[in-house]
Amino acid sequence: MTTATDTATTPKVPEVPLPKCRVCGHEAHWLGDHLAEVHGISVDEYLEKFPGSPTASQRLVDAFNDEGKNVRRSLPPADTDLRVDIAGFPVPVNPDVAEDACLPLPPAYRFPKNGDLSVDITEAAISILRGRHVYIHGLPGTGKDALIHAVSYMLRRPCLIKQVTPTTDVEAWLYVRSFDEKGTRYETHELFHAITEGYKCPRTGRTLPYVILITDVDRGTKSQLEFLRLLLDSISGRVQGPGGKVYPVFPGTQFVFTANTSGGGDTRGRMVSANVIDGSILDRFERKFQFHWMEWDDEEPIVKSKFPLLYERCPSAFTQVGKATASLRDAIHKEKLYAEFSHRAVCSWLGHMEDIVAMTGKVPKDLVKRGARAFLDGMPDEHTRLEAERLIDPHIKGGVVGTERDSTGASSDPLGGFK
Repeated sequence: MTTATDTATTPKVPEVPLPKCRVCGHEAHWLGDHLAEVHGISVDEYLEKFPGSPTASQRLVDAFNDEGKNVRRSLPPADTDLRVDIAGFPVPVNPDVAEDACLPLPPAYRFPKNGDLSVDITEAAISILRGRHVYIHGLPGTGKDALIHAVSYMLRRPCLIKQVTPTTDVEAWLYVRSFDEKGTRYETHELFHAITEGYKCPRTGRTLPYVILITDVDRGTKSQLEFLRLLLDSISGRVQGPGGKVYPVFPGTQFVFTANTSGGGDTRGRMVSANVIDGSILDRFERKFQFHWMEWDDEEPIVKSKFPLLYERCPSAFTQVGKATASLRDAIHKEKLYAEFSHRAVCSWLGHMEDIVAMTGKVPKDLVKRGARAFLDGMPDEHTRLEAERLIDPHIKGGVVGTERDSTGASSDPLGGFK
């Protein structure tokens, strides 16, 4: 015998849509953390771009405003407990270091999770976080300097950056000699004090070592780079000061050098100002790493964040550019295309598309094709340009090939074929 029991039917709670990120489409009860972690922007910056856009769900707002609930709140972590994830490693932060003593964070920076570059950055991060002297080389736009910027900014590590050119007076980085009525005198500069004295935290008074980033080191001449011998000495780092006096390097001071070549000179014929670095100097770098280009799975969220208007109005453009990017970089890697196609080139392409949309208020059918001109016109010669067009043509809606040019290589129409 079965006894029927009356049960009250539970009313179905209507589903309320979650706020959606206008940059990438991500949905969550609260978008603030997502905006900071993925796109590198605050809620205020997001609302400046997208006024009135919801950032919190109604359910979350109601729960927050419900005074009848017992809300448990925890204290913020102590300074000594602050940690930031760097390429998968939780690392302590220096909260007493002023922001202006660190390098700025690159726009929309994120650590790659796919392909060769994710491995490159993981291995390099291990050495950097352990305080090793590191030499990083790779093609333009592979994120060599960006990694050091991110580490400095996110961990509040004091850092100075210097760029080497064939005419750089390296000695002037440290000190200069001047004359007055009293005779010869020397003035020491910021880099000399950073290397020999470290950074004194204004709030706590403790002294921390600097990270010194020297970029384009393979552009230096043999005589310019001789100063590295003492700095990278494996016994005790030293730096030569005014009058030839040698000073000890502040303990823990770290040197990171970036370059486009491995130190053996330019083998591709594209980095013509790169020089050969003395082998005995290269041997003094504790770690050496080569960086590769980013996979599109990692690059796409970055460029979507950089160009929100384009993503909102023409999201399919990113798929087309992504496929074209893979084709171009594969040809460059196999040395079938004599050119570069870095992250900067991708931003040039997408950026020009967003400019067109912003200025005209429209999304023309040939938008991707018109945007391509921003980098195609920078190809080294007509043959290379035509080869680049051939490579990206299958991936662009409507194609890019077909513009007739005269004998000088100029297009027959005022827009160079990109109407």
